[in-house]
Amino acid sequence: MRYWFGLGRVLTLAALVVGAIGCEPTSGSNSRLEDEPNFVRGKSRLARRDIDGAVLSFRKALANNPANAAAHFELGLIFYEPSNEKNNYVSAGYHFQRHLELQQDSRHAGNIRGFIKACKKEIAKDIAMAPIPPSEINAIHTLRTQLAKANSENSHLKSQVEAMRGRLQQAGSDVPEVAVAVGGPPPSVNPRNPRTMPRPNYGGRSSQARTHTLQPGENLYSLSRRYGVAFTTLKAANPRLMRNSRDLKPGVTVYIPAKRTP
Repeated sequence: MRYWFGLGRVLTLAALVVGAIGCEPTSGSNSRLEDEPNFVRGKSRLARRDIDGAVLSFRKALANNPANAAAHFELGLIFYEPSNEKNNYVSAGYHFQRHLELQQDSRHAGNIRGFIKACKKEIAKDIAMAPIPPSEINAIHTLRTQLAKANSENSHLKSQVEAMRGRLQQAGSDVPEVAVAVGGPPPSVNPRNPRTMPRPNYGGRSSQARTHTLQPGENLYSLSRRYGVAFTTLKAANPRLMRNSRDLKPGVTVYIPAKRTP
């Protein structure tokens, strides 16, 4: 079957070549294109079956005049012929298409459109039958393995999230509700006057707390010895003065915590 198909294409090409040689009158425009020296040389070489020389001459004709529809037609026939070592369906389709674009009233238009369709089919066959390089096959297998691993990890993460969500819901239902009192500060505290804030209780029985106005030459260490309060306790009771030593100057009020008693 393939033999008869190839034979039919060869006979069709032969008929087109005969028509191109001169069985039908050519227009003045085509005649001028075919009189171009490189085109004439290409036809002569083609008649002698010098395919390489003919291709070179027709390409030179196109270099001189890219709109030479006749040269495109001849190159299309050369590249389309299946028995030709120059057979290239991509190039054949290109030159046939350019011929139709440049010469829309071509007397070979019907056959050329059929050739273009045949070129597309042959190109599709070559693409479908093209072997895949081993490197690309390995890359495909690697991607498939990575995809399967990612899907497995995704499923595992989903199950972990669902389990964690269930535990959180169960834990939330087991936690008793805590009543939070919303309102202002206790009546004994005036938020606008920090001095009314209760002082820390350092435990044990103690005497009454007091304040001391710092005099020249005094410091926290001397006050701790004077009032019998540990130096660390005095520092803890006056954090503002400890944060900024420049505030520790005469006239500053120092809080003296209650002295512990056994």
